[in-house]
Amino acid sequence: MASGNNPGPRWVPLALGFRPFFLAGILSALLLMAMLLYGFSAGWMDTRFGLRLWHGHEMLFGYTAAIIAGFLLTAVRNWTGLPTPTGLPLAMLAVLWLLPRLLYAMPSISPVVFAGLDMLFLPLLAIILGRPILKKGQVRNYPVPALLLLMAACNAAVHLEAIGITTDTATPALQAATCLIIGLISVIAGRVVPFFMRQAIGSMPRTNEQTEQLALPSILLLAAAIATGNDLAPLIIGASLLAALVHGLRLIGWFDPAILRQPMLWVLHAGYAWIIAGFLLYAGTTWLGRGEMQALHAWTLGGIGLFTTGMMARVALGHTGRRIHALPGIAPAFILIFVASAVRVFLPLFHPSRLDLAIYLSAGCWLVAFVILGMRYTGILMRPRLDGKPG
Repeated sequence: MASGNNPGPRWVPLALGFRPFFLAGILSALLLMAMLLYGFSAGWMDTRFGLRLWHGHEMLFGYTAAIIAGFLLTAVRNWTGLPTPTGLPLAMLAVLWLLPRLLYAMPSISPVVFAGLDMLFLPLLAIILGRPILKKGQVRNYPVPALLLLMAACNAAVHLEAIGITTDTATPALQAATCLIIGLISVIAGRVVPFFMRQAIGSMPRTNEQTEQLALPSILLLAAAIATGNDLAPLIIGASLLAALVHGLRLIGWFDPAILRQPMLWVLHAGYAWIIAGFLLYAGTTWLGRGEMQALHAWTLGGIGLFTTGMMARVALGHTGRRIHALPGIAPAFILIFVASAVRVFLPLFHPSRLDLAIYLSAGCWLVAFVILGMRYTGILMRPRLDGKPG
């Protein structure tokens, strides 16, 4: 394992995990959404998965996995006081994430080879993060590598259908993986949101022990129900409503009107509110038998989109020795992602014939938001810390 020493200005992008993976995440967010727009408008379906499944897979195991890796490689070092990869080992890990993204466009690559490479990243990340957590005996952090391994199992289920070994496993696996990512966000949010609130506005959020104990299990119950398919609709509806209640109570306890004046706080609360909306929508659409696409976009565009961008914006400033505040244009970028989520979720829900319009408007808002993020944060991620400290 690489040491925690700063490898020097020449290797600044590899000084700590958040740097290369946040850069990769921003770039992939732009490319993936642009490719979706092209595929949707031009009828491009020449992918290993088909356009819809490819889009879901890459947004979860491409973009989101990159942001998760960047955050956790940085956070676990802080939690444990033990090093995580920097320099060449970090570069090799980033290449392992990148390689399947590049090979996807090469039809000559065997589907088995492609699947094998793509399935390596999350288990390896789980091992890298699990070692310092286990070494320190941090029981409260054990869910982190466990969730990554469960996500890896979902990724494998997608690939197994794509190469013809299984049938009807990809869609439930993607939905279960979305729940697992939401579960990971709930774990992280429980650590950071109250802490950030105390730092920024001096607020002491109300927490309930029972609610906190149920936060992750309620989501895991839903993920397990979804993974079985729609044969257990009553269980799925019940688990969705339970998760909505648990996390709704959690968010109410975190609320303080002062957060509305702090974009770096309200973006996290707004993302969490979208997660709760996703639980309610999933229960409703399962009950009505109308499909779960609106709930999935509430979770992904709204919950994951806002929470990951909010954490990127904060971590990139804090871990480069800068004051944590909303840079010019960042609050509008957050609002654009919120608008993208609302358009994609509610316009087709109430006007199904406007699906095309919803996709174009939503994707456009997403692209503009990430152009702003890229312009504001690429230089920060490429330059050394202002205070001269390692990382």
